[in-house]
Amino acid sequence: MRDVVTRLLVWSLSPVGTLLNAAMLVVVMIGAGVRWDHPFLWLSVGVFLAACAYFDILAYIARKRHGLTAYQAGEAVMERIWGPRQEQAEEEDA
Repeated sequence: MRDVVTRLLVWSLSPVGTLLNAAMLVVVMIGAGVRWDHPFLWLSVGVFLAACAYFDILAYIARKRHGLTAYQAGEAVMERIWGPRQEQAEEEDA
């Protein structure tokens, strides 16, 4: 389960994941009743993409500064949130 969540995290933090999330935002907002030609829809999507681009760039810089691949960075985040893997915890206890 942890590997699946790590891969989802890596995917969602990528620029491709950002575009997919923006597309889903458009679908949800149109489903909620916002007209596709309404400026509020595109302003919301623009703000979302700008904020995500800022965070994607910061994450990329931090990842490169530490010399990590995207998957290694995802693993580091998962270890920070959920603690070390079960195998690692057992090895440290022994």
